[in-house]
This record gives sequence, structure tokens and C-alpha cells, in this order.
Amino acid sequence: MSSPIIIPVIDLFAGPGGLNEGFSFDDHSGLRFKSVLSIEMDSHAHDTLELRAFYRYFLYVGQEVPEEYYQYVLGKLTKKELYDKYVDAASAARKEAYQATLGQTPDADIQKRISDALTGYGDWVLIGGPPCQAYSLAGRVKNMGVYRSQASSEEEAKELFDNDLRQTLYLQYLKIIAKNHPAIFVMENVRGILSAKVRGERIFPKILRDLKNPILAIDPKSKDDSHRNKYRILSFVTGNETNQDTDYLIRSEEYGLPQARHRVILLGIREDIYLTGLTITPLEKSKSMTVQEAIGDLPELRSVFSDMRDSLCVWRAYLSSSALQKWVKSLNPTIQNVIENAENIRKCKELHPIASTQAYDVYKTPNLGVKWYADPHLTSYLNHESRSHMHTDVRRYLFVSAYGAAMKISPLLCDFPILLLPKHNNVLRDNDTGEQKFADRFKVQLANEPSSTVTSHISKDGHYFIHYDPVQCRSLTVREAARLQTFPDNYFFEGNRTEQYHQVGNAVPPYLAKQLADVVRGIFRQILNIQVEG
Repeated sequence: MSSPIIIPVIDLFAGPGGLNEGFSFDDHSGLRFKSVLSIEMDSHAHDTLELRAFYRYFLYVGQEVPEEYYQYVLGKLTKKELYDKYVDAASAARKEAYQATLGQTPDADIQKRISDALTGYGDWVLIGGPPCQAYSLAGRVKNMGVYRSQASSEEEAKELFDNDLRQTLYLQYLKIIAKNHPAIFVMENVRGILSAKVRGERIFPKILRDLKNPILAIDPKSKDDSHRNKYRILSFVTGNETNQDTDYLIRSEEYGLPQARHRVILLGIREDIYLTGLTITPLEKSKSMTVQEAIGDLPELRSVFSDMRDSLCVWRAYLSSSALQKWVKSLNPTIQNVIENAENIRKCKELHPIASTQAYDVYKTPNLGVKWYADPHLTSYLNHESRSHMHTDVRRYLFVSAYGAAMKISPLLCDFPILLLPKHNNVLRDNDTGEQKFADRFKVQLANEPSSTVTSHISKDGHYFIHYDPVQCRSLTVREAARLQTFPDNYFFEGNRTEQYHQVGNAVPPYLAKQLADVVRGIFRQILNIQVEG
């Protein structure tokens, strides 16, 4: 087979690299996307990006990923030892993964890295999206609260909010488009961007106008009106330009993912390319995966106590205590039965808080297939260990998971036995409205449904991401969250566990990104007039 045509990809606001991972997947069709630069400000996400760039180096040059990579991710080798042994791969990885803050790092430095990365290539693809805090509904409420505490008046607080750098980070994306003219760009953001306002004006229509003519948006006095400086903004869902904002909203569970993640993703095509008469094939819908299909084959782990002596015997005794039975007897008989069955299983199971010796000879291939999740060179599951929980929360997790298994929904606080209710003010109902704050404070991810949206909040306490199995009584591990986000099992997240959760929650699901890349690949096949091989 002849060498594939290579299309370079640059990733802005890259996070741990989920979007880039999907674009880097090689479908052996004769045209391959290659990551040449990823820009990220967070040091831990940057370290993850650099390690993944090291891993992909060997795939790009047609070599096996070395055994030392697997030794490193299992903690048997230091990164210095790994990089010292493979100097060329380490150098390429450091060159590709660039830690910088768009809007603060000098534009000239950013531009030089982009120019150097694109040297020797022709048309290229820009991917990524500005951080979402300023656009998400929860983020806007949180930010306004901060500004109100800093300001002397409501008007001043609104002004601070409107001037927040995160509100205009898309302008940094816009500047790079205007300066470098990518053939195609893919811009991702939260669904809240559709309703977000700045100074009372919805920002989404303005973003669309700016992206269609980036140079004019940056410099209103510009007279350059060539097709090469303009873009058509299309929907991945319809394959067309559209006036319906919701056509830009992609519901991940409709495209084979085990997660109900809804994000706005824009497809920008340079106008001189678009006018050649392209045919855009939209995303193809497929049956969603369930949580159990995505994570059910991973080793079972028990929860860990954070506020009392921890051992398997203590853990079992606590969950079998007479205090436990008091609230169990107050439950629906169906839920009681689930808990009793879980208790019988728990007495026999040798559960451990960490999966460190699970061999892949017992590995069950998930539905997305061995080519996507699995790696036969792995001997252990990476980033798969239970976090610590307060003993009172472990009991609540047992109830919530049992309720979900029995009733097929996650309980609200009003469904909790009184003995299990947290002793917090926000559990109480409002005296005037009768409304219960944070009614879904604890949420089980149902086994036979796609999960709820995995967000960075999972790094906080895990209450919204409780495992469906009552035997395990815990929140999801980093690897389980990564599975729901469709990261391959050999994708290693750097930093401590909290930082790993944060990266996973902020990422674009790679399997969705792979499908976006397939749409873009189809466009390039038309541009380059090449046929699909195989």
C-alpha cells in the first residue's frame, strides 16, 4: 500500500487531547490526520498531551509502541528513563505539546509555534474550543456570584462578567483562523453557548458572524474580501448550512456513545474550498451504548473509607451493621431485595480498592471493539482505583445504587430514608416555596442507559457519578469515567487522581471526535480527488 496522504492538525484549548485523539485514529483509507501541535495551559493536561504525543510518534513512523511505555504507565519506569531511551520520540512529543495560555502568552510566540508546525504542509485542520465555564449555565451563575462579591454594585458585577477574558477567548481562536487560513476548523463548546448573553445580547449569532469572516471580525476596517478569508459554517448533524441553532447541537448518545453528552460543534469550511461543490456527509446515527456495556467488564472494586479505619472486614461489617438494617426495613420490598442480594454477594467477594494485577487474558471486549478501547499489550487497567468516601456516604451509595437497580431511575433526596439524609442546610426544603435544593445531590449511573454528562465536577466528590452495582458502593473510577468518555484503555492521564478526573471531565469524547474526523476526511478526499482504499 502506498504511503497515506498526511493532513496536519492543530488543537487549541486541547485539554487532555480527546478531540485530537479521535482525529489521530488511522482508518487506513489512504488519508491520515496527524497532530502537529496541541496548545494547553494546564500543566497536568499538558503532561498527558505530551505523553500521548510520545505514544503516537511510533504509530506515525510505523513502529510498535515500545514496552517501556507500558512500564512507565504502570509506575515501573520514570519518565526521564523512558524519554532518555527514546530521544527522537521524546523530542517530537515536546515539540508537539505546547504549554501556553492563549490570551496571555505573546501572540508572536503562538504564531511561531504554529508556523513551525505547519512547515512543509499544505492545507490543514484547526480543532478545539474555548473553555466552557463562561458559557455553561452553571458557570455563568457561579461567575456572577464571584463578581458580586468583588463589586460594589450589581452594575459593576455585570461589567466584570462581561469583560471576563473567558467570554472572549474565542477571539483567540478567531485570530489564529484569520492569520493562518485553515482549510477546515472544528469548534466545540457547551450547549449553554446557544443561550449565553454578553451585555444583554446573545453571543452565538455574533460568534457565527465572526467565524464566517474572521479578518473582518478582527479588523472591521479590513477591505480584504476574498473567498480564502471567509468560511461557511455547517452542521455536522445535517451536513448543511443552517439557520436553526439547535442543528449545531450534537447529542452523543445518538452516535453510539455511552453518555448523554450534548455539545455545540461547528464545522467551518474555507469558502474557496466550499464553492468547489462539495458534498458533505453528515454524522450517521447509531444505537447508544449503555453504562454497563462500557464499564461492566472492568474489575470490581470496593469503596474505601476516608474517615475511619479501612479494611475489607471493616467495610463488610459496616455495611452489614444493625444500623443499616433499620433503614433497609423502611424501603420498598423491591429495593430491600436488591440490597439483601448485594449483601449475600458481598460476603463472598474478595473485593479490592484497586485493580493492579488484572491480566488482559480475562479482558472482555467492549462493544466499541478491540480496535478502539483495548490494547493487548496492557497487563493492567490504568487509572482504575476507588476513591475514598466518608462512611456515611458509602451507605448512601448503597441505597442509591440499589434504588436505581430496582426502580430504573436515580432517587431524589425526597426518596431517601430519613436516617440517610445528609445533615446539610441545602437538604432542607425552602419554607416559602417547598422546593428542595440540590434534590439530585446523589445520582446513580443506571446500568442499562447511557450515563449523564461526565463533567469536571466528578473531581469534587463523585456524588453525581455513583456506580450502578450495589456490591461496590462507590463512585466511578477515573478509568470508568474515561470509558464513558470513550478514551482507549492505554490512554494514561497524568497528575494526581483529582487532576485526572478533571481532565477526563473536560474532554471531548474521542469516539465522537473520530466520527467528526470521518466527516472532515470525506471533505479532503473530495478536495484531493482521492478514492477510499479497501
